[in-house]
Amino acid sequence: MRHAQLPRLPKGFEYRLELRDCVTPQLLKAQPVHRWFWFPHSFSPQLVDEILKAYPLPPRGSVLDPFVGAGTTVRRACDLGYRAVGVDLSPLSVFVSQAKLAHLDKAMLEAQLQDIMAYRPEATLPALPARLTRAFTDKELRHLLGLRHRISALPEDAASFFRLALLRVQQRVSRAAPDGGWFRWVEKADQSHMIARWFEEQSRLQIEDIAPDKKLRAKVFLEDARRLRHVRSSFDLVITSPPYPNRHDYSRIFHIELLSLGLSDEEIKHIRHHALRSNIEAKSPQLPTDGYRPPAKLRKALATLPSQTDPRVSGMLQGYFQDLWLTLKALSRRLKDNAICAFVVGNVRHGGVMIYVDEILIDLAAQLGFIHEQTWVARLRNNSAQQMKCFGREPARESIVFLRKPA
Repeated sequence: MRHAQLPRLPKGFEYRLELRDCVTPQLLKAQPVHRWFWFPHSFSPQLVDEILKAYPLPPRGSVLDPFVGAGTTVRRACDLGYRAVGVDLSPLSVFVSQAKLAHLDKAMLEAQLQDIMAYRPEATLPALPARLTRAFTDKELRHLLGLRHRISALPEDAASFFRLALLRVQQRVSRAAPDGGWFRWVEKADQSHMIARWFEEQSRLQIEDIAPDKKLRAKVFLEDARRLRHVRSSFDLVITSPPYPNRHDYSRIFHIELLSLGLSDEEIKHIRHHALRSNIEAKSPQLPTDGYRPPAKLRKALATLPSQTDPRVSGMLQGYFQDLWLTLKALSRRLKDNAICAFVVGNVRHGGVMIYVDEILIDLAAQLGFIHEQTWVARLRNNSAQQMKCFGREPARESIVFLRKPA
């Protein structure tokens, strides 16, 4: 899309399309440590750098990410010498982020890897969840469990480091392939003969990224961004990206990974029901919402949804923005005066109707006294060919919304 064709923006918005790759996982794939694991809507450490250029922190500044995802914000903030805290409702996010933050010795990891590689495939298989037995052949499971058994004997930080490597190998082997908001089953030949080699390669890639004597000042733990009951400090800056309201259910997309971490199907269902209401199965957190008013832009979008739209979508969207309001309310209690919140958000389309998440977020923040500083539009995503045929071409913005907590 040429510059002359760019859609006009609301007041306080500006195009920063040179950041387009920074709001996708693309740059992560070549970044030490960050490349160990990412999510479909992860942003890059380069985006954190750009935000810190615009809003520099004092030498002992502190950063919070209430939707920690794959740990990009907390890891980059620590690398730059700041204190960082990340929380998430997903045990997978917490596990990945903690593994990226652990203080580990490179030589020790090399020795531990040699010990792990002396594993033997498990002779018999225990009872396993049905989806695991569908995702992997029996021979693959014997190798995966044999490696896991050796890893489990290591100290906790090292065990997490190698479990993350094993998780990446499982993704390569698995017949459950992420596909939009779900996963689809794919056909694959047995790959048990490749598992040891792939595990060693992934482990060595991760070991290569370990910096000597680098201690990181960060904490990551399970917590609900709408509550933040266990976050005790106050912060100068928030950099985060809540799930987009696109019906994608990450407890389903990463069901195999969550099972591999030891969660049961019931525990995964509990995560789904208690997640931010960005998918149609998430439920209300039952928190007080006195003072919340659905913004006019949201009411207009809901009223415009075609009658044939799945009725659950309207409830999801209403719940999603209520949850963002609750998140901002919880954040306001944990922020220093004049602290900045940088929210990476994506506008979405349902039934042909564009939901302007960035603008609605600004209206929600105003209800709680936050001041809109500016919004960078980093990327314009075109709708699918099918939607263009039905609804015309209207790109969806991916934006970074900057909000200030007043003194």
